[in-house]
Amino acid sequence: MGKVKKGIAAFLVGAAGLFGVHQALPSAEGGREHVVPETAMIDLTEQLGSYARERHPGFLLVGNGPVGLLEATKDNSEENVARLVRALDGILMESRFYDGYEEDGDTPERNDGDLDEYLTAMLRKPLMAGKAVFTLDYVKGKRIHEVEELGAEQGYVAEAGDRLLDVIPKNPPMNENADDVTQLKQVKNFLFLLNPEHFHTRDAYINALAATNYDLLVVDLYYGDRPLTPAETARLKVKANGGKRLLLSYMSVGEAADYRPYWKAEWNTERPHWLAEPNPEWPGSYKARYWSKEWHDILYGSPDAYLDMIMAAGFDGAFLDVMDAWQYFKEALINSVQPS
Repeated sequence: MGKVKKGIAAFLVGAAGLFGVHQALPSAEGGREHVVPETAMIDLTEQLGSYARERHPGFLLVGNGPVGLLEATKDNSEENVARLVRALDGILMESRFYDGYEEDGDTPERNDGDLDEYLTAMLRKPLMAGKAVFTLDYVKGKRIHEVEELGAEQGYVAEAGDRLLDVIPKNPPMNENADDVTQLKQVKNFLFLLNPEHFHTRDAYINALAATNYDLLVVDLYYGDRPLTPAETARLKVKANGGKRLLLSYMSVGEAADYRPYWKAEWNTERPHWLAEPNPEWPGSYKARYWSKEWHDILYGSPDAYLDMIMAAGFDGAFLDVMDAWQYFKEALINSVQPS
């Protein structure tokens, strides 16, 4: 998943508003596209929400990486911010309190005061609108309890996890309960399990998830090369203790991946115009020009589109990852107009 890295606040504050909405991005064909990256991402989020809720009232959208879009700037109006907050039912913030990953001997650093103040102010906006805010820090040991307490003080549902999001913790969820959870604001704990490679059979994967008591599960639409079935999602929407819970499916809106079913073999040798550069941190993933019709057609609007398949499988909503892709294109815009 994408994450806000240390220093992004400085980038946002330093870059936001320096270039007006009439600047143009370099296109894949060598021309220029008149796109405002912030507005284009908010437009897409709004379109996905409208499309899904017309077909499934109450369908949930939780966004990952939209924190910078909550700041009003010359290129991101207050109305844009309001549209984003309205379109999303919840927001996830990775590395809210600690920057980095606690793995391979690395030690994450506590976010500094300026960044902490900035993130607090941005996340207060969805909270004040009655939306759920979740945080996920990649820490271990004593820091787990620390981030849970820090999050609770701010009104977040805070968890800690492994960067690969491929395991179910051995310990029970914090604030474990048997309540029926039918709204995001009722969620007291959550689990992301986006990589099921440690579960060698489909049954083992579904059984392991069904045996948990998390209020919210976020999983991939697929196990292997087949989507989850309505029967499987119905089972996962019940906690082991019998209480109802919410089930969201992962869906990247800012990157395409070569292991997804929509990927065409010819793209390995010649990328289509709507695919930008590869993501060096996640091999096989490419930044998508998320305002393009071709990408929209992959995401929604037909039975084989990703969002449509999520709805058909019976999920309660979608987890929209890589919403911070606008930062990549914003930086490209800035670089394209700076004097050499």
